[in-house]
Amino acid sequence: MNVDKLKKLLYLEGRRGYKNDSVIGGFDRFVIDYINKVFEKGDEQLAYLFKDYGEKTPEERKVIIERALKILDDNEMAVIDEPSQTEIQKVKSLAGKNETRIKLSELFTPVQFVKGIGPELAKKLKKIGVETVYDFLYYFPKAYLDLRNIRKIFSLKNGETVLLKVKIISIQERKGKLNIFSVLGTDGTGYITATWFNQPYLKNIFKEGMEVFLFGKVQFAYGKWEMPSPEYEIPQDGKELVHTLRITPLYPLTEGLSQKILRNKTLNLIENVGKKIFDYLDEEIIKRRNLVSLDYAISNVHFPESFDALKKAKERIIFDELFGLQYILSKRKHVIEESDGYVFDVKEEYVSEFYKLLPFELTSDQKKVMGEILNDLKSSHPMNRLLHGDVGSGKTIVALFSMFISYKNGFQSAMMSPTEILAEQTYKTAESLFKGTPIRIALLTSSTKNSARKKILQGLINHDIDVIFGTHALIEEGVQFKKLGLVVVDEQHRFGVIQRSLLKDKAIIPHTLVMSATPIPRTLALTLYGDLDVSSIKELPKGRLPIITKVFYRNEDIAYKLVREELDKGHKAYVVCPLIEDSESLDAQSVETVFETLSQTHLKGYKIGKLHGGMSSIEKAEIMENFKNGDLQVLVSTTVVEVGVDVKDATVIVVEDADRFGLATLHQLRGRVGRSNLQSYCLLITRNPSKDAIERLNVLEKTNNGFEVAEYDLKLRGPGEILGKRQSGLPDFKLTTLIGETDMRILEMAREEAINLLKGKTKYDPEKLQEFHRLIQINYKEKIPFIEVA
Repeated sequence: MNVDKLKKLLYLEGRRGYKNDSVIGGFDRFVIDYINKVFEKGDEQLAYLFKDYGEKTPEERKVIIERALKILDDNEMAVIDEPSQTEIQKVKSLAGKNETRIKLSELFTPVQFVKGIGPELAKKLKKIGVETVYDFLYYFPKAYLDLRNIRKIFSLKNGETVLLKVKIISIQERKGKLNIFSVLGTDGTGYITATWFNQPYLKNIFKEGMEVFLFGKVQFAYGKWEMPSPEYEIPQDGKELVHTLRITPLYPLTEGLSQKILRNKTLNLIENVGKKIFDYLDEEIIKRRNLVSLDYAISNVHFPESFDALKKAKERIIFDELFGLQYILSKRKHVIEESDGYVFDVKEEYVSEFYKLLPFELTSDQKKVMGEILNDLKSSHPMNRLLHGDVGSGKTIVALFSMFISYKNGFQSAMMSPTEILAEQTYKTAESLFKGTPIRIALLTSSTKNSARKKILQGLINHDIDVIFGTHALIEEGVQFKKLGLVVVDEQHRFGVIQRSLLKDKAIIPHTLVMSATPIPRTLALTLYGDLDVSSIKELPKGRLPIITKVFYRNEDIAYKLVREELDKGHKAYVVCPLIEDSESLDAQSVETVFETLSQTHLKGYKIGKLHGGMSSIEKAEIMENFKNGDLQVLVSTTVVEVGVDVKDATVIVVEDADRFGLATLHQLRGRVGRSNLQSYCLLITRNPSKDAIERLNVLEKTNNGFEVAEYDLKLRGPGEILGKRQSGLPDFKLTTLIGETDMRILEMAREEAINLLKGKTKYDPEKLQEFHRLIQINYKEKIPFIEVA
């Protein structure tokens, strides 16, 4: 009874507008006295809540009343069941400070303890990635319905999806194999029948004379309006509408979760937590960047007041997502810039000497990037540069130039490649280029024999080897260097971050050059590699002709006719398949089947070989050598040839089941041809193309520019698909897509503010800064060390 009486008193204070006048002499004094006298041992939680109640604003008093009611309701604390002593201390602390804001870092509590959730619903929420209160708060809608305008029945058009408000004038239920429940409603301008199937419980919800909102598609049949299986909401006095008469959120769902359940639970969470969030972003940044507050952003992303409010809310969340990441990357970059590095002496004679080794003229882009690298090498800080460029643009030569300068300064260099084929090819390129110079080079892969391996390892320790090429074998235990000054990582996205860090650990902050033949859009480059300086090579060597790309829908006969024409000119061809062997579960071409089929049909009489990852390194090397020297004219392969393989007279590549490959992979495969001044072709065959597949393949027909392909890829797949789990130390972005001008603008802002914070240009509030750092630690967890790897 004591609890009920106190509750009535709290409700009375609310009805009177939280003016502290519901009791003569002051509501606050009375309620504290009442708690201490009536309750057996008093209640410290409640007593502390009402301390200084009279000095607060009506809005703050409302929050206190709501908290008190929750404590009285089954002894619950805030929105979390079973309060711990730590949480009780938090309430005392909040009351003592006249503060009612909740910090995000305090919300990493299992969602099952949120009032109204429980274990069963928590299991369903876990399926959509919601495990904590924080997860729930940041589980944002995928789309929205504009249900702010009520239509009138007399104005309806057949097939429209509309919101109606009607009064129920009759109810009908028909039982049988299919339970049919229907109501007839009117809005004064006409009548409409709403019908539901196999939902007999509705007879306990709808009553004649009741007003109800209906949302759904209308149809005019047999002279009357109907609305099959509409969504509905029944207005109740004093309660806010959740599903209608507003911009209504649509959430990604799973079995057992409906939009209504998610909306109701989310709205409750917004009211109890979202609107009381402590904003960790400094007020100076908020004002300078014209951002909305965090509580406003969270509320309006879920339940927008308007579409303009939604836009501003999303911009704030996107800024937060990028600000944390850019802070970590900028901090890493700042550390590198302040570190001592090897200072290379860059003489003009070294550059001239290297130019004389080249059998061709460099492009202007290559020269520009080499100049940027020279500036890094002669500075007193370690180089930390990303070089990305299109396939065949000449990145390898730039890397060899850097290694040449390292040699001239008495240092060793190491270059790590993702495959043995690529490592061996780069080694042979270097062997040919440095022939006649004193530079001592070596190749180390998992196929290197033990006797040779021991000799190489000793050569690295004694500095009898200046430049070494290899695969992940370079980072194995026992590989040590005498004086490693430069590390080059080729096709860096193919290595896990741990592998890249292990190679860098072989020296004390060496100069580092990472390379990628996958052109990266600027938003991704800044996001992924914010701690690196970025160089690009977009220009192809002189004399190269654009590769002609054609898509063939099932008509492979025409494609292979073109292949035969190229082979008859003395050129070579690749045929790429998604599988090594046939699969019962996948309807796709395999190397084994295509090899047999082509040998007997389209390419009968030509010298055909096959290559795939299931072969030994020795077998693969032998087949590639036979293909290069002309003993084989056609190579049927998996994507093992995707990166770096350089056969000058290969002029045509056929990709079977091209719809099964991503844009980036197809562009890489296309780069296996067109590596000379001969006209080359990329033929993409698809037998079961979807609409999305056709759109992707058409992109390759339109452009040879890898940077344009990368932008399309980003738009079609999004950053998560492109990056993959292994590559990125990125958090799971909720709203950031890195696509379009808005994300680019916000990314630039976040980057500038992160640098301002690191350089002390923003006088960040200490408590806010502490919360910001705490959230970074929570959100990134084990990813922070990985992000720090160039």
